[in-house]
Amino acid sequence: MNLRRVFLLTVGLLFLVVCAAGVFAQDKPREEPKLTKPQLAQLQALSTQVDAVMAGKESAPADVKLKVHSHFVKSTTNIFAPYLVEASSGRFTSFPVAVYVRAVQKSGAGAPPSAAESAKTVEYPFTDFFFLSDAKTLRPIGAESAEFNRGLQLPPGEFDLYIAMMETQPRNSRTPPKRVVHTQPLTVPDISSGLTTSSIILAKQLEDAPLQLTPQQQLEEPFTIGGNRITPAFSSTFAKSAELLFVFFIYNQGVGANGKPEVDVNYLFYRANEAKPFSKAATATFNEKTLPAEFSASAGHQLVVSHGIPLASFTPGDYKLEISIADKTNNQTIKRDIPFTVAP
Repeated sequence: MNLRRVFLLTVGLLFLVVCAAGVFAQDKPREEPKLTKPQLAQLQALSTQVDAVMAGKESAPADVKLKVHSHFVKSTTNIFAPYLVEASSGRFTSFPVAVYVRAVQKSGAGAPPSAAESAKTVEYPFTDFFFLSDAKTLRPIGAESAEFNRGLQLPPGEFDLYIAMMETQPRNSRTPPKRVVHTQPLTVPDISSGLTTSSIILAKQLEDAPLQLTPQQQLEEPFTIGGNRITPAFSSTFAKSAELLFVFFIYNQGVGANGKPEVDVNYLFYRANEAKPFSKAATATFNEKTLPAEFSASAGHQLVVSHGIPLASFTPGDYKLEISIADKTNNQTIKRDIPFTVAP
């Protein structure tokens, strides 16, 4: 099987990865956007509506259907979670569209204020407010569907994620603007210790990206990771003419006396419901011989893996790619699976 390396771990890429780790750390607070009075009114309206939905006082509006797919990447303080939102069944038509995001701990901390506390400010683990300025900020993915990206920062734990959206009321229009409040549980993993990985991000495309982003830019361009701008794939179904393209980081691997890891990454391909693999790709090795001399785990350098697998030779159907990561220094092995479908 023809397996093509999309990333080459060059010195330049390693420096990009180091810088990415610093951006994810969010050492500097992000700048809060300056809002106009109408924008402040929209923020208050969305926040109040989320309060009401959380308290069970109102049902969540659903003029548009949302689906949210989150990924998790290690940072030095919290977990950075780039996410992809798909809007369908009634696309937004009146822009700008206001978006309010709130993460609430499952324990109940950060619940909506009671009447006696309504004048107090409630602190949530994460909130965000921004605008989709026009239709171009939504990538069309079908006749009635479009998507956009954003990022958030949270510590490991169990949360409920609320995403509220509201169109701008058109002038001289009696038609109420479309609204939606989407809620879903969010489990943020603890990837601070032990051999592990980031989420495996399926991608449609990879492009070169700027070296560094500010904290605010990182939220706005959440899939700019490891020196590349990733166009994420919401679906795991791919055409035969496409590639199975994916990116992930390896974390907490051991380091030898030379300051380098000794890690092998193996790939096995399975057909759906079959116990034996039908193909194996070449092993990717990360060690003193394959890594640049400048690589240093103590300096924050990270191992990033990216591959593109052409699907032209796959017959239509369901498959699984099993990724086995072996840390020879610590004698540890972990596995990750990528289920995917090749469409006719």
